[in-house]
Amino acid sequence: MALETKSERGDYFKENGVRWTELARLPYLDLVRSTVIDPMHNLLLGIVKTQWYSQWIKENALRRATTTQGRELDVVHQFLETFESPLWAGKLPLRVGEPAGGSLSADEYKFAAITALPIIVRDCASHRKQFRNDIFQIPIVWDLFEDEAVSEFQSAQSRYETAMKVYDAALEKWNASQAGGEPSHESRGTSTSAPEPAPTESSASRNPKKRKINEKPTPPKPPSIRMHSDEASNFLRLATALKIILSSSIDEAQLDRAETLLEEYLLGFKELYGADAMKPNHHWSRHIINQIRDLGPVYSFWTFVSERLNKLLKNFNSNSWKGGQMEISMMRYFGRDALLHEMV
Repeated sequence: MALETKSERGDYFKENGVRWTELARLPYLDLVRSTVIDPMHNLLLGIVKTQWYSQWIKENALRRATTTQGRELDVVHQFLETFESPLWAGKLPLRVGEPAGGSLSADEYKFAAITALPIIVRDCASHRKQFRNDIFQIPIVWDLFEDEAVSEFQSAQSRYETAMKVYDAALEKWNASQAGGEPSHESRGTSTSAPEPAPTESSASRNPKKRKINEKPTPPKPPSIRMHSDEASNFLRLATALKIILSSSIDEAQLDRAETLLEEYLLGFKELYGADAMKPNHHWSRHIINQIRDLGPVYSFWTFVSERLNKLLKNFNSNSWKGGQMEISMMRYFGRDALLHEMV
């Protein structure tokens, strides 16, 4: 297929996401396998963030506690308040999942996915008093709140069915009006009562449910359950796969197990949330196993090292020097810092 013009190449890129490169002519070069996908951005800031923030926080699977009732995030927060870990293992903000907790870094997502979130099970009398009096442990959040989510969904489903009946009646009336079976307000001619004034733009904006005359009815949005029964087990598949993939040493048997778990997680994600919820990162993650086979453990090619270096460079005081003087300022800063470390 020859793409002669720039417009043709642009249209092809929009449709397929692929651009031509002369490197593709090399018979020994596999462009797909030679393109390195960063595990830090793909797995941690991609897949884990999508699961935690997009599917659990934004979709209200994990909700903030109210003044009178403990909710899902409250279980996580109380666990983090008593959780102890070595400094090298990392930590999470105490208000994670709330605006006060801020955005998580890649290192925090790593700690959350393979350490903190999979093990929210422990004895605590205060938890028993606040949530349930008949349990002796705190199970994972789904064991505590799934029944409540199912009950909420059933109530929402009942309201939806009632709204659908109203919608069907309104739609039938609207279709009859359009077909001439029922005259509209404009075609009725004179009326004993004054016609109802049309709503102004301001009143329509204040009341979005108010519909204009002869406007086609809008169907109600079907409810969706906010907590699925298989979400917890599917997340544990992801956590186990990441525990293996992100390790400093790995063998072929572990790679095979991680590949199986990752594939099961991706299929489970699609089944739970639908294909529309999937991101390009979900596809790209399938290439990381082969990258490890080619390049070794992720520590040899992920971008934690370069990101750390970027942070150090940004923290250097350059004194706003330009034109070649910045390098001198940075070297002086580095030398002064090294001398201080030797003295301490």
